[in-house]
Amino acid sequence: MLHFVHLTTRKTAMVALLSALYYVMSFLPGIKVAQGAASPVTIQIEALMATIFGLIMGPYLGAFTALMGAFIAWMLPPGSPSLTSLIFLPSPVINAFTVGLIYRGKWKIAASTLAAVILAFWFLPATQPWDQNFYVGLFAMWDKIGALILILPSVYLLKKRENGISSGENVSDKKEKKRFLDATFILLAVAAVLMLVNAWAIVTIGNPKYQFDFLGSTFKLNLVSKEMLPFVSSIGYGWFSLGIGMLACIVLICIMPEKRRLWSVITFALSCVSAIIGGGYIVGLFLGVLGSLFEFLTKKISEARHPLYNDIIMFFVLAFVGNEADNALGNLIFGLPQVYEGLFLMSIEALRLSFLTLPFFYFGVRLLQAIITTMIATPLMRNLKLAGFLESI
Repeated sequence: MLHFVHLTTRKTAMVALLSALYYVMSFLPGIKVAQGAASPVTIQIEALMATIFGLIMGPYLGAFTALMGAFIAWMLPPGSPSLTSLIFLPSPVINAFTVGLIYRGKWKIAASTLAAVILAFWFLPATQPWDQNFYVGLFAMWDKIGALILILPSVYLLKKRENGISSGENVSDKKEKKRFLDATFILLAVAAVLMLVNAWAIVTIGNPKYQFDFLGSTFKLNLVSKEMLPFVSSIGYGWFSLGIGMLACIVLICIMPEKRRLWSVITFALSCVSAIIGGGYIVGLFLGVLGSLFEFLTKKISEARHPLYNDIIMFFVLAFVGNEADNALGNLIFGLPQVYEGLFLMSIEALRLSFLTLPFFYFGVRLLQAIITTMIATPLMRNLKLAGFLESI
């Protein structure tokens, strides 16, 4: 009974922690897409964390964590609660649910869920009548169908990984621990440098932005959201304390390793706060959080040697499938008359045109999200296993 209560408390704490991390990442402004007469759509960077939630927490708790994180980010500043954004909250949920199912060996349920969403799209007005507009469904769903097919290779990679772990030979704890700590040091050091550069850019430029045009749409990414810019500007050079504090903690980890968990908590907090100014060009936030978690969890070092490239490919495929499930549900929601016509004031012709062009851009976005997620998931999941953490979730 006590063991059960302990696990329940641990899971609750993890849901709260990961939901909070999702909210912190919502301070990153995301990529804004201007679509002609339609209301601008923003690709939220924090949405890719839903894949991580599914891997760590499983399909059900992972989906609930993604929902909680998305809802908190929608409700609280810098989010702006509106019906147009509320209706898309389930998208990251299906990402975590699908990935969690596949990773836990329940791939048939995941495949059935994604197939049902894809099939349902062909019954929306955009594809009707089929003899005239069937191609709209093909253009909108070709990459989602590809993701559905990729579920089988992901299952094969998972089985190959499990067989490699069970039959592999353990490496020496001392050698493995040294490699682990060296990697952690590099992650935190790079994160600190990126935060310093980010702070310098904010002080000297104001709010650096990246903007480009593609297929008649304009895509723009600002480091700081418009709502937070006055506050960020008022701090000025004070933001250098984030990078300096990270560097100080790295030194303290080296000279006072017995208190490494305290220093790792501080680096985690500094990494989260950096989201306000752009998260060290976004990459610094990811690296800082990862390095802090690795340092905090370094306790049990024992794992079978298995190829790193297998994990990289496996997590990339899972991330791509999860993000495409997110996109598939988003397309399904957007294709409802109450949404495209009632909320976004789009005609059926404009809707069809968007489904013929934007999916090719979003395919590139999903690939980019999968790459970033792979960079996070590969070391994170390996080292969570090293720490014996996954066995209790």
